[in-house]
Amino acid sequence: MTEQRPLVEVVEWTPDWAVRFAADAAELAPVLPADATIEHIGSTSVPGLPAKPIIDLLVTTADPDSVLGKGSGVFGLGYTYNPKYFADDPDHIFFKRDTDGVRTEHLHVFHVRSPAPQADRDFRDYLIAHPDAARRYAEAKRAAALAHPDSRADYGTAKESVLLEFTRAARRWAADRRSSGADPRT
Repeated sequence: MTEQRPLVEVVEWTPDWAVRFAADAAELAPVLPADATIEHIGSTSVPGLPAKPIIDLLVTTADPDSVLGKGSGVFGLGYTYNPKYFADDPDHIFFKRDTDGVRTEHLHVFHVRSPAPQADRDFRDYLIAHPDAARRYAEAKRAAALAHPDSRADYGTAKESVLLEFTRAARRWAADRRSSGADPRT
């Protein structure tokens, strides 16, 4: 009898995640609008941060609806549109991809004018620039995964207060960096 993996599993960071992102981005680029940008976001994009081993890809384009269109190549790559996720954000088009029954990618598509991608970038860059915050976030993620291995929703709720704390801190930090003329990624 094979042991079932938990639905929510936080594992140690690996440089393989950057390699996976690059491969995913290369696979996606030909099927996205010509103006699309593809970035690595989420915990797997923060060196040293433990995470669920799911690569989050952020796509911005002037024509996000074309990614949903009939015949979009995204579907041919095994991505599944999931409108129930982020239903409260009409600018957020969300896809997931599973490989051998295990979630491997999340694809987040936004219009280039949406403010949401910048918040994702700021959060990522803040954790990279603030190792103590990244450690605290890692602790919250591990505790949430241990407490709720069978529920992504409960896992998210369990780490929400720390996530919100660092989201606010990231917003302030990035705004300060931009207003001072400094590169907000450092």
